[in-house]
Amino acid sequence: MNFLAHIYLSGNNDLIKIGNFMADGIHGRKPEEFPPEIRKGILLHRAIDTYTDVHPVFRQGTKRLHPTY
Repeated sequence: MNFLAHIYLSGNNDLIKIGNFMADGIHGRKPEEFPPEIRKGILLHRAIDTYTDVHPVFRQGTKRLHPTY
């Protein structure tokens, strides 16, 4: 579901979608190493993750899962 959400939030630009989709797999690489539109997707992915990771609803949900998983 994570990938689907990132693709959906990318809008209609296919290169931004590609950057957003591949962002989890390029740890340690600098966004500047990629073409501008793909870089936008990578940075969008990181911004989405930053926002959702601290959102109260997300944090509450992860607390429910941690004791079991």
